[in-house]
Amino acid sequence: MCGMKNVDEKSDVVIIGGVACGPKTAATLARRNPSLKITMFQKEARMSYGSCGMPYFASGDIGSFAELMQTSYGVVRDASFFGKVKGFTALPSAEVISIDRESKTVTLRLLEEDREIVHGYDKLVIATGATPNRPPFPVAASDKIRSFTRPDDAIHFRKLAETGQVGSVAIIGGGFIGCEMAEAAAGLWGIETTLIEREPQLLPYALDPEMAALAEAEMRKQDVTVLTGTSAEEITESEEGLVVQLVDGDPIKVDYVFLCLGVTPNTGLAADAGVEIGDSKGFVVNKRMQTSDENIYAGGDCVESTHQLTDRPIYIPLGSLANRHGRVIAENIAGNNVEFPGVLGAFLVKIFDVNAGAVGLSEQAAKKAGLEYDVVWGTFPDKPDFYPESQTFAAKMVVERTTQRLLGIQVVGPGDIMRRVDVFSSYLQRQATVDDLLLFEHGYAPPYSEALDPLHHLAALAQAKSRGFDLLFPDGRLLANEVSEETVLIDVRTEEEAESEPVPAGLIEAGKKINIPLESLAASVGDLDKSAPTLVVCKRGPRSYQAAIILKNAGFEKIRFVAAGVAAMIPD
Repeated sequence: MCGMKNVDEKSDVVIIGGVACGPKTAATLARRNPSLKITMFQKEARMSYGSCGMPYFASGDIGSFAELMQTSYGVVRDASFFGKVKGFTALPSAEVISIDRESKTVTLRLLEEDREIVHGYDKLVIATGATPNRPPFPVAASDKIRSFTRPDDAIHFRKLAETGQVGSVAIIGGGFIGCEMAEAAAGLWGIETTLIEREPQLLPYALDPEMAALAEAEMRKQDVTVLTGTSAEEITESEEGLVVQLVDGDPIKVDYVFLCLGVTPNTGLAADAGVEIGDSKGFVVNKRMQTSDENIYAGGDCVESTHQLTDRPIYIPLGSLANRHGRVIAENIAGNNVEFPGVLGAFLVKIFDVNAGAVGLSEQAAKKAGLEYDVVWGTFPDKPDFYPESQTFAAKMVVERTTQRLLGIQVVGPGDIMRRVDVFSSYLQRQATVDDLLLFEHGYAPPYSEALDPLHHLAALAQAKSRGFDLLFPDGRLLANEVSEETVLIDVRTEEEAESEPVPAGLIEAGKKINIPLESLAASVGDLDKSAPTLVVCKRGPRSYQAAIILKNAGFEKIRFVAAGVAAMIPD
């Protein structure tokens, strides 16, 4: 019977999982209540490693894997460290194989000793992370076809790459890890790289298509072959290497394949014990991070989150969330009443020389949630143009139409995007509006920012949109559908700018292009047809906006301007 189990040992708190959420929970709880006996079991021999840093170890940017397991002062986070410094017991190579909720015990196998023991608990914390999704197509049994979720995946590839045994790579999946691995392979190692994504764009669940196109353009610029809208049908191996057969297209012969197909919450143990699982296959937890069993908490990549803006379940596996979950779990077990508010989906990813990030709802997500929304775009310098290190980025903001409540932002470019994503996240947290964003007080000095931050400019554009100005994003493929034969495109840049960086030829094929510098526009309106559909473009957007005001005041009836300008246009 369950209640009659022989218990080898008992702890006040047992934690299953020792990478991110588990160690954070244990360390915080030991600080809050040093008298508690806390034991953390980790299936792998390694624990508390920075899994999000693995692509940068694989690329060679990080010298050794040990660096991903060290504190900021160079001490390895191992069982000895956790016992002596953090005040809890950590046991690696210990696989929990069952949970008995009635007897409040876990059965585990000590892998190095090949024996089983039973360990009791008062409170149980599950931080078992996620497992890589299996490919929905046949895959040869080869050591050169791997997912990228465990240390051995990174170490194996690194050894082959630095000894010249990998000349070509195929990456199946264009999400975060797929994009990072494309840089890892093609960057330092110079490996011929093909990135395959079944959706029609990269980063399909994070960015809208026109913003993802900017990231894709950087990939192509760095000689990565990007294939979207297709998928692998089979991967075989022969003496000549690996062959990726596509659903449509020629087979791709490579030396190595990464399967970056996403992950699924690792919930099998507790699901078998009757703990509630959500639609995303992650644990359903309340705001205190408790599961359906009040004595069992869960956090990290094995739980289902709630989006703060839609109040709907969502699965977001991120190391940053796992650490936040750990703190909340520890506080509640220690007797404090702390709630996790849900998620906003903030992310950042580096793609060669371009940074991409977002927080909140994309346009696609807002539409799916049934919200009435508006979008605005812009291209901005991250510092004043006169400052030597100035870079640019394109940004897209989503706002609720009736309330002007901020819903989300996406930012892509070589400039400093992180600060903008983080600040916007804090505004979303408090349900702020466009007017609130205009009042944002930021630190200003030319080495860091302009006198008015790009977030101010986005807020001003949102107000302009609410006053009737019509903005378009400068993706030529999208704009071509918005332009008729009667359209007049007015380029308000200087003649030198227009000649050195021309508007893509496909933007307006049947209409009429005119170059009228902004300074000359007011004097030239009498020569233009005020009733013709008019599209205004400049380098980044501000001059187009000013030109639209001039044209509107002059009585033009159908004005649109290309927000974000030529700077954000994808080359033909």
